[in-house]
Amino acid sequence: MYKKRGFFAVLAVLALALSACGGVVVPRGSATLSGTVVDATTGLPVQGATACFVYNGNVSDLCDNTDANGEFVLQLLPAGDHAVQVSKSGFTTAREAVQLSDGAATTVRIALNPGLSSGELRIVLSWNADPSDLDSHLWIPQGSGYYEVYFSNKGNCDAAPYACLDVDDTTGYGPETTTVSRLLTGVYSYAVHWYGGTGSWAASGGTVRVYDASGLIATYTAPSNADEPGASGMVWWYVFDLDGGSLVPKNTLSSNPPIPSAVSLSQQRLK
Repeated sequence: MYKKRGFFAVLAVLALALSACGGVVVPRGSATLSGTVVDATTGLPVQGATACFVYNGNVSDLCDNTDANGEFVLQLLPAGDHAVQVSKSGFTTAREAVQLSDGAATTVRIALNPGLSSGELRIVLSWNADPSDLDSHLWIPQGSGYYEVYFSNKGNCDAAPYACLDVDDTTGYGPETTTVSRLLTGVYSYAVHWYGGTGSWAASGGTVRVYDASGLIATYTAPSNADEPGASGMVWWYVFDLDGGSLVPKNTLSSNPPIPSAVSLSQQRLK
């Protein structure tokens, strides 16, 4: 009787210690998770970020700090659907879902968003290795037309249109990032163009995250269309509108952009 009481007392103390330290018991496995952390506005590696394994929704103390290449490795993880959380001072904490298998290595690429000031907005597009190139397009209201920010017309965050393409990625994963430094009157539209690569929207891993000064405010994932855009012509993913500071989800596929190019205005006509 006394031995049993002593045993349960030890368990109680251990449980209390784990709770007090915020400890999370993670079963030992044989899966490995490695990743690269980059700055969403430059695409460059972020050194000194902390990546921690998330088990059953709880952040564990199985962590690693990114090196000069922005890389981290977490080992002996259990198989299943889990997540990894990455944090660093000056950036919005990111959490990425991961699917792990016993004896296998899984890799992720995570873009950290630098903090924003009040009134600013940032749109970060990421995707898988294939397709090789997805492009961000943001239409900004300007008089009777729109100004389009994309890879051939990167805009300006310090003057009109007060929006700019921070980084353009053409080799898979992203990030492809657009920052709005000042919201103008009218409706903004944001879409993603399938520029190159094989596969489908469903398998692309296309994800759009929207941030403001408070952090992450919306996440959109590509529609589950199994057709290859190159064959079907459905090369435009219309993600959302921004109306008066409020996001209006669209999440539709089309063969045409949401805003006809005929009404897009040139930089020279902006005031």
